[in-house]
Amino acid sequence: MNYSSLTKCGCFWVIHDPTQPPWQSAVPKPLPLVDVAAHTTIFASTSRTRLTQRFVNDTKDAIKEARYVFPLYDGVSVVKFQFTVAGRTVHGVVKERGQAKKTYQDAVDRGETAGLLEMSLAAADVFTTAIGNVPAGEHVRVEIEYIGELKHDAEVDGLRFTIPAAVVPRYGDAGSLQPASVTHGKLEVTVDVDMPEGNAIKSIQSPSHPLTVSIGTTSTTPDADPSLRKASATLSLGSATLDKDFIVQVVASNIGEPSAVVETHPTLDSKALMVTLVPKFDLPPERPEIVFVCDRSGSMSGTIPDLVAALNIFLKSLPVGIKFNICSFGSTHSFLWERSKSYSQESLDEAVAHVKSFAANYGGTEMYGAMEDTFKRRYKDMNLEVFLLTDGEIWGQDQLFELINKNVGESKGAIRVFSIGIGLGASTSLVEGVARAGRGFAQTVDNGDKMDKKVIRMLKGALFPHITDYSLEIKYDTPDMATDDDDDFELIEKVNDALTITGLEDIKDAKASSPPTAKVKAPISLFNRLKQVKDDVKTAAPAKDAIPSVDRPRYICIPGEIPALFPFNRTTAYVLISGPTARPKSVLLKGTCDHGPLELEIPITAGEAGVTIHQLAARKEMKELEEGRGWTSFAKDAKGELLKKKYDGRYSDIVEREAVDLGTTFQIVGKWTSFVAVQDGSDKVVHDEVAPAYEYATAPSPPVMRSAMYGGGGPRPRVLYRDSRAPMAFGGMRGGDAMPTAAPIAAFSAAPLSQQATLPPPPVCPAPAPSLAACAPPPPPNYAQENLKMPQQQQYHQQPYHQSAPSKKMSIDAVVDTADPVQALASLQTFSGSWSWNPTLEAVLNVQSARADSLTTRVVDSAQNKSDLVATACAIAFLHKKAASDKERWEMFVDKAVAWLEHQGVDATELVTAVEVLF
Repeated sequence: MNYSSLTKCGCFWVIHDPTQPPWQSAVPKPLPLVDVAAHTTIFASTSRTRLTQRFVNDTKDAIKEARYVFPLYDGVSVVKFQFTVAGRTVHGVVKERGQAKKTYQDAVDRGETAGLLEMSLAAADVFTTAIGNVPAGEHVRVEIEYIGELKHDAEVDGLRFTIPAAVVPRYGDAGSLQPASVTHGKLEVTVDVDMPEGNAIKSIQSPSHPLTVSIGTTSTTPDADPSLRKASATLSLGSATLDKDFIVQVVASNIGEPSAVVETHPTLDSKALMVTLVPKFDLPPERPEIVFVCDRSGSMSGTIPDLVAALNIFLKSLPVGIKFNICSFGSTHSFLWERSKSYSQESLDEAVAHVKSFAANYGGTEMYGAMEDTFKRRYKDMNLEVFLLTDGEIWGQDQLFELINKNVGESKGAIRVFSIGIGLGASTSLVEGVARAGRGFAQTVDNGDKMDKKVIRMLKGALFPHITDYSLEIKYDTPDMATDDDDDFELIEKVNDALTITGLEDIKDAKASSPPTAKVKAPISLFNRLKQVKDDVKTAAPAKDAIPSVDRPRYICIPGEIPALFPFNRTTAYVLISGPTARPKSVLLKGTCDHGPLELEIPITAGEAGVTIHQLAARKEMKELEEGRGWTSFAKDAKGELLKKKYDGRYSDIVEREAVDLGTTFQIVGKWTSFVAVQDGSDKVVHDEVAPAYEYATAPSPPVMRSAMYGGGGPRPRVLYRDSRAPMAFGGMRGGDAMPTAAPIAAFSAAPLSQQATLPPPPVCPAPAPSLAACAPPPPPNYAQENLKMPQQQQYHQQPYHQSAPSKKMSIDAVVDTADPVQALASLQTFSGSWSWNPTLEAVLNVQSARADSLTTRVVDSAQNKSDLVATACAIAFLHKKAASDKERWEMFVDKAVAWLEHQGVDATELVTAVEVLF
């Protein structure tokens, strides 16, 4: 059965409707998801999650095949798969994708219960579990274990762990989604944190859901001696669904320090090194060309206001001297200008007015053409920084990655691409893949979150100098090789030097080119009467035998090119080391820039024997190979010829074989590998972990509205609308057309609304970071809102304001929204960084211009543009005094304002200090 034409989200099985044409006869029917449980252990900057889902065959017949589609964030490594049905647990093993599928299908055809776990070929953050031959009335429990790196969370300067809530509809061939039912089950999530020695946990909080938090112990060791290195957080819901991504933020001491850990594999002759950096070094900023590529497709209708607000801050924070442009895309694309313009007051005014007109009116989501055109229009004598802002709903990601890979490579590092995924369910495989290919970095923003801090962080990265020659060296302890006269002897190996490969073909070439040993083979007759030629093509050698044999290098650096380092953005690199070695002592990271050489030596900590770092490294290398990079892209033969050039016709086969070998060796699912679980007679029989057989319902429960989550105050029912951004959960499908409609659809529960359990008020959480409160009451629920809100602006009398010089032309209309002072001040600032007095500025600052002027007579009494100088100083002082918690949002346009004051010959510090008393 070809399921590619079906929409596969949630848990379902397929029936055939004889009344429909053959191409429409396959109809997915939902199976109830009873409950979901997740247990995560966070150690240092890695996480390991065990996800258990239990659904039930509520029919009176065996189901030939049930499928469960679920999301995981891009980059995770699925390392375990097993299922339990009828009291028997069947364990999975990773095989080559085609082989795994055949093994599964053969078992199903024999009438055996079997399982298959695959990664979607269209989106690497979507996985499918198939269970064949599910008996009538039986519960099926599927257990998946995955590991991953934790993202750096700039908002709290900590670690960010996320469990995604939904598989979103992608724009493309998947078709429209249909709703699936979920029983009135439950969801339980436990997150244990166990930090290394020297790291004390400061806080654990969630900006998405209410948590119960205990610091000192974990859920698995509740009776252990309390330690600030350990903590546990739990979430328990009376439904088997999440209405949005579940996010946990962990703040601990010393997690921003560079670190390197080496792990020894327990059974293989292999070591894996993980190097983690959160760089903190200053280099003078560059003045590149910047292009904002903005998604204005129909699916962006709910997030356009966030996009406009973020771009406003972005535009006001640009430094003088750059060139910039804005590209809007959907089914088609267009640019604000034919080519980027220099940043000036006129170009800023035009850009701000253009952004104010944004609407989700560009149809579907096709970004390939927009990105291709952006690369074609760039100035070849400048670096290009591209910012992609999208909700990430596309299929065919590989072609986009290939386009970015090609242009970044051909530019010799002059192009970088950054990406922001906007909204619930934005495809992490897309936004992360774009950033990897573009040598930038990616971030995601949930619906309603402020994007200001994240885009400013990206802008800082875009202005950071391009460094394209990072390299890693490993220093080893060599006591047996040192002598009394050679105390300073060190063994240092350059990782990338190992990419000169001597494979089987090279040996053959060497033998063939050696006259003393060369052998001449007897000619083969083109017509031999005695030769029996068979027509059976099956006697031909398998295609895989024709793939050139290439040995894996001793060192594999992952990524093959060390990614660009950006201040305050976590970067992780790995090295897989094959064969015996001395004890690694330290890792040396080197690079060069226009201002001189760069170098950092990091001591290596020896970790316990294990497989976690090996699996993280192997999955990241598999991802590199899948996206057209990886070690094979840089490997050369003994003659210095690139393998990809030497074996042009078979290179893709070499890449696939290498990825399959990594996946099967380290048991990881990828594009070319899958988990398959088949009964083999040794499966464990379980008697106490599976619920009793399902009792058949005589009639389905009627669809009802689902209650929203709240932390107290009673239920607040809401109707879900058929919207491409509507949240559906682990057990449900998400759906909608490209453009939302007003027709309500039912959300799904087995019990009427009046019988559904409501959540209790949220528990009291430990005190979080100063600017966050983990348990602020809704509506809407957001448990990490800022404690210190900006004061509500009062009503002011419109008194005449003093102005000693004509006001400059304002960048936008004087009527601005003063509810957010930072946004308001950004709107009122000129491109050069100054402010001018006007009634709106007085209202935002709650200051009369005449009063401010009187305080600065001694400092700027004779200046011709005194009014603008004082207004600028007041704006700076206000932001420092009243918006200190929002510093990351405004610091770049304040830096520009200070530079403007200094350029006017004024002591900025003295002037700002003079007006601080007003605030």
